[in-house]
Amino acid sequence: MGLKTKELIGKERSVRAMGMKISILYLGKMEFPKFRLVDWKDEGAMVQSPAVAILIQHPTLGNILYDTGNCEDFSAVYTEEMLHDYPITEMISIQEALAQKGLTPDDIDLIILSHLHFDHAGGLKHFVGTKAIRRVLVSEADLKNAYWSVMTGNGGAYIRSLFDVEGIQFQTIRETTKLAEDLELFIQASHTPGVIGMVLKTDHHGTILTTSDTIYTAESYEKELPPGGTINKTTDEFFDNLKRIKEMEKAYHATLLFGHDYDQIMDWVAKGVID
Repeated sequence: MGLKTKELIGKERSVRAMGMKISILYLGKMEFPKFRLVDWKDEGAMVQSPAVAILIQHPTLGNILYDTGNCEDFSAVYTEEMLHDYPITEMISIQEALAQKGLTPDDIDLIILSHLHFDHAGGLKHFVGTKAIRRVLVSEADLKNAYWSVMTGNGGAYIRSLFDVEGIQFQTIRETTKLAEDLELFIQASHTPGVIGMVLKTDHHGTILTTSDTIYTAESYEKELPPGGTINKTTDEFFDNLKRIKEMEKAYHATLLFGHDYDQIMDWVAKGVID
């Protein structure tokens, strides 16, 4: 199932006329007890958890979208457990967020899903019938896990109707994959068996490393707080991945972008276009 890099990107120009532009798209938020996000003793503490997508406007690869947020029909589609544990208090669809950038789903050339959980794959339906739905890049391990989960009655945070949409064609990767000189994907075996992180090398803001949900927040990173709730059966994979991310941060002199850090996301949204 894994695809070689050349199958994903075709022939790449050796010299870029201009760098890529990155926009953080805020897609609303969930609010729930903090212990459901990270290992936390105070059961009364609450947290705001944003849904996020990243728009990458690349000079050679076109418009790339990393994640799609929640489904606006969440009250009818999500399970009672999801709605109870992770209530959505603000909803902005990926279609609305793209419109704020002057784009529509038809303008997206490639979708990368960090993983297929409901708050990352929930906006895929907006791309049905577009060119992007035929180029949805996921990790092979997470795709297998998603289908196994929903087909055996162990869906958890996966909902089949969100990711198994009409006309979808998945392209899968198994290992570190370079899409361009300034855009590399890597697989994290934490949170799910295969979460895609990105290494983004910008012209003016250095290297940005995205962790998605393997590390939820800056506090989780700095205090080494493993995930809460029942997402991970053990914490070993969290700590193994945390060590790897720390090594990558040092090697790339990178700025980290975490999966559900409300303050960080709002700060980055305020920055506007990052290049």
